[in-house]
Amino acid sequence: MKRFSLNLYELFIGFRYLKSKKGQGFISFNTVLSMIIVFLGVFILIVVISVMNGFQSQIKDKILDVDSHISVTNGYGNPNGDSMVNYGRLVEKIKAVPGVTAVDPFVQGEALFRHKTNIGYVMIRGTGTEKNIPKDVLKFLHEGKEDFTRKRGIFIGAEMAVNNGISRGDYLEIIVPKGRLSAREGMTPGMQKYKVLGFFKTGYYDFDTKLILMDFRQAQRLYEVGNVARGIGIKISDVYSGLETVASRIRSAVSFDYNVRTAADRNRNLFYALQLEKLIMTIILFLVILSAAFSIMGTLVMVVMEKKKAIGVLKSMGAKPNSIMIIFILEGFLIGIAGTVMGVLMGLAAALNLEAIIKWIEATINSVGMKVHMLFSMAPWEQISLVPKHVYYIDSIPTVVKPEFVVFIAVFAVFLSTVASIFPAWHASRQKPVDTIRYE
Repeated sequence: MKRFSLNLYELFIGFRYLKSKKGQGFISFNTVLSMIIVFLGVFILIVVISVMNGFQSQIKDKILDVDSHISVTNGYGNPNGDSMVNYGRLVEKIKAVPGVTAVDPFVQGEALFRHKTNIGYVMIRGTGTEKNIPKDVLKFLHEGKEDFTRKRGIFIGAEMAVNNGISRGDYLEIIVPKGRLSAREGMTPGMQKYKVLGFFKTGYYDFDTKLILMDFRQAQRLYEVGNVARGIGIKISDVYSGLETVASRIRSAVSFDYNVRTAADRNRNLFYALQLEKLIMTIILFLVILSAAFSIMGTLVMVVMEKKKAIGVLKSMGAKPNSIMIIFILEGFLIGIAGTVMGVLMGLAAALNLEAIIKWIEATINSVGMKVHMLFSMAPWEQISLVPKHVYYIDSIPTVVKPEFVVFIAVFAVFLSTVASIFPAWHASRQKPVDTIRYE
């Protein structure tokens, strides 16, 4: 019972010390400032990391949605080079692997295109036949789906069409290295003219500006490689947790004469760069919480200086050094709790409604700007976009809130606030009651 009453007494004193004496408002203001810094650190961390998680997730989803989850190509020591002669037999083997949902051979290579005066680099991908148009190709086609296997017909990205002034029905000249590589002549160039049957939009900038789709047989004729494939594209049912498992099964099915690579392997540098960017940003933002810890430490040092006489009185009444420490550690803990709770609530609210908030800010800026221009008879106001699509190439601001990360941020903020109060609390517990009362 005695210990329970002591806890109440420490808690009561800890709450009282959050407020300053009458006429000494600076300490109280500093306490509020410490709470605000903790709040800002937690709030900014939750919002920024949620947006970065959303961007990473969207980029990965777009790559995995368009590109093959797993690809099979000839091994480096294969006598046929990059030409898969027996691709039909391999397709049947891979289809039998558990977890595989689609298997499509493809011919892929680099090329140049010319349209009027525009010349540029593109990647040609030939996949699918009249009886089997891949679903991951079909769902991105805007128009002309029925003409996919039409002779001398291609599909290009909508962004590529806008950038180069290409309309449906226009003809593009495709220049490729054709035939097989020879020691004497090297690779001879070939040029064919193709009609633009339609457009596709994947939402991934590199694909929509540099990729040309055609059917598998047309690509074979374009590159003059004969009845061979350059690789086999594979889609699986569980891309996030089953990628490596299915890839391992495919390696066993096709033997080690073939190179089996996952989308993560092919885009390793991009995924690593995204992860590194997120890590660096997280570390930088955690420094905000660290600065809050120093602010709390400074606040409590000033509180200790202010409460010297009160500490002396408490000690003379029998308060133990541990109790004095608990009072001031509790004060740092309460500051951390208050700032963290506000930061988590506001951070989650902002992260989950960020798109609406951005649109409101854009509308406000544009409304004010338009009124200012009309008032001073200036040039027409150009609408401002805080997230321009031609830079970020997204239709909305993606946010992904991970509960485990939010919990970690909250616990870390409270822990750091509590740890920051240990030194001032220890300093207060070391004071001698006679000296503090004598000089006050």
